[in-house]
Order: sequence, then structure tokens, then C-alpha cells
Amino acid sequence: MKFLDSLKSKNVNTSFTISPMTKWILTILILGVGVVLVVVLYAQEQSRNSDLKDEVNTASTTLVEKSLERRALENRLAVANLTMAELATQFPSAKQSMDVEDALFNAAADSGLAITSVNCSEPGSETVNKSTFQAFGVTVSFIGDTEGFLRLVGRLGYWLPSASIESVSLNFESMTLSLQVYAGVGE
Repeated sequence: MKFLDSLKSKNVNTSFTISPMTKWILTILILGVGVVLVVVLYAQEQSRNSDLKDEVNTASTTLVEKSLERRALENRLAVANLTMAELATQFPSAKQSMDVEDALFNAAADSGLAITSVNCSEPGSETVNKSTFQAFGVTVSFIGDTEGFLRLVGRLGYWLPSASIESVSLNFESMTLSLQVYAGVGE
């Protein structure tokens, strides 16, 4: 305790004084640093604000472009849907064409012949005895022997009972038939 009392009793005199001119210089210096700090922060905010404005303008331009692209793509989708709907109405005829080709390959196999080409036209509507049919024009080429060609003519009636032979072209080991095939009976 004595030690603490001895410290209290000692009077420390600080003879450090600041002149008024130094106070003004320090005040101006502190205010200058404050002003410089405010100016630097303001410049940074302005730069950031400018960058944000540029980004907003870019985003706005991109938004407009993407909106226009979306409209164009929606229009293309609408056209594609209409086209698909139109083609879907023709799909049964494409299946019928494949069925005709399948029957021709089976008839050729039964006759010992090979098919070299098959061409089916688009079906057309044809009326026979007040009944409406879809009629296919089919041209098919075969290779083989004469006996196979004769067997084929007989087998066509089995595989394609609604077909009629329009023309025959025979050339030694090849034969080309033009057929008219009727399908899809309607009234």
C-alpha cells in the first residue's frame, strides 16, 4: 500500500504543449485526409454506379434480343406444329406404302426373286363403283429367272389381292412391274 500511496503523492507534470499553429496544421491535415477519403470513396461509388449502369443496359439489350428470339421461335414452333398436323394426316398413307412394299418383298421371296428397286407414289383418291379408295402407283424391279417371274405373277394375287398389274417389262434376267394398289376403302 505504501507503494501506491507513494505513486499518488508524486505529481507528474507534463510540460508538453502544442502551439496554436500546430493545432491548426493538425486540424487542416486531419480535415484534408477526411476530404481525400470522402473523395476517394465517392469516386469508387461513381465508378461502381457507372459499371452497374453499363451492366443494366447490357442486360436490358439482351432481354430485348432474347424476347425477339423467343417470339421468332414461338412462331417457328407454331408453323412446325401446323406442318406436323398436315403431315400426320398423310402418315396412314406412308404406313400403307410400307405395307405394300413389305408384301412385295414377301411375294418376291416366295418366287425366288430379288427386288432391286421399289418406288411408291403418293396415294391418290380414286372412285371405283361408287366406292372411294386410296390408289398407289408402284413400280418395282426384280432380278431372277423366267420361272420366278411367272411364279411372282401368281403370288402377287395372294400377297396383294387389291393390286392390278398395269404393265410388265421383261428383259432376260430382270423384270419391271407397274402396279396399281388400292387401299383404304371409304364411302
